[in-house]
Amino acid sequence: MHFTLQPVKGEGFIDRQELLEEMVSELMDTHSTTGYALYGKRRIGKTSILKEVQRRLESEHKTVTVYFSVWDLVEFSVVELCQRLSMEIIDAYRPHLGLRYKAKELIQTPLTMLRKLLDSSELKIVYSELEFLISLNLKKDIDKNLLVENTFGLPEKLAKSTDTKCVLMIDKFSTISELKSDNSKVGEAIIKKIRTIFEDWERTTLCISGSIKSTMKLAVLSSASPFYRQLIIKEVKPFEREHTKELLSRDLGITEEGIDEIHIFSAGIPFYIQFIGKMLERRRSVTLEVIKEIEEEFLREEGDILFKEEFENLSSKERLIAINIAKGRHTPKEIADAVQDKISNVNRFLMYLEEKGCVLRREKGYYMMEDPVFERWLKER
Repeated sequence: MHFTLQPVKGEGFIDRQELLEEMVSELMDTHSTTGYALYGKRRIGKTSILKEVQRRLESEHKTVTVYFSVWDLVEFSVVELCQRLSMEIIDAYRPHLGLRYKAKELIQTPLTMLRKLLDSSELKIVYSELEFLISLNLKKDIDKNLLVENTFGLPEKLAKSTDTKCVLMIDKFSTISELKSDNSKVGEAIIKKIRTIFEDWERTTLCISGSIKSTMKLAVLSSASPFYRQLIIKEVKPFEREHTKELLSRDLGITEEGIDEIHIFSAGIPFYIQFIGKMLERRRSVTLEVIKEIEEEFLREEGDILFKEEFENLSSKERLIAINIAKGRHTPKEIADAVQDKISNVNRFLMYLEEKGCVLRREKGYYMMEDPVFERWLKER
């Protein structure tokens, strides 16, 4: 059974071979600090690419790969980001440092006992960082600049002390722009700070990913962004039909007609292909009628889970405009006529939807939903 809803790696990985080989070749080069920025639709497979690159680099003894997703944060604060990322970096370096304990266990240890556990000279960097992390739990006023410097300086220090190269992978990087401190957004300043630290790296490489174009532009895609032309930018695109066929044909006795149906329904987005394949595994036969039935079941049951919250997080006017686009009204005038509003107001909310990654402007004055499966859910539900 190959269908999974988790990031794919190893034998289950399909397509992207050229990109994977390029990234692995560049990142394993200990003399290069060139990194990558991956962007593309939600559920397109960016995390799978990072995870697979990480897996392939595991055999490289001179390379240490750290994977961290910003979406794992709960409080979504600068302190939490730095604390969690620092622990991931220390854990990734455990084999090179001879650490017997995970960072999470060590920061729960009283400071008086830490020196006894970490008494070798090679661990001074780790001790200093752990002491700093422990103090975060005790201090109310924390110097955010120092905190970010400590965190993003740590992989470089560890790489130098162990004669390795660190590949720092930050998934959903663009959402750092939403980080808060004392109820104020500080994310843009944090990204700029990371960029400043990045300039001094000699043994650390940064790989980032993001879905929402507006926030990725803020970080890396526009000429005014901190990481503009500092990373190799790669757009992750949907599967071609041949790759949809390769994935579906592994475990399903499926016709060419059935493959066409699923490819069109999913728009080549791997997550949806995997999900439909997983649902079809439970069926005895995979006829075209069964596939269409499964697609409707997906929209009715799973679609409500996947899309309902996303839809309800939009404002009432944004929801109304999204529904009208799903119904086939693609120009501001068509939408304005349908919702009985001014074209200027509709254009303003279309811009908001575009910034949120919900709407795509295919050409001037023509808008589409970014995710065609979400669009179909809107239309039918």
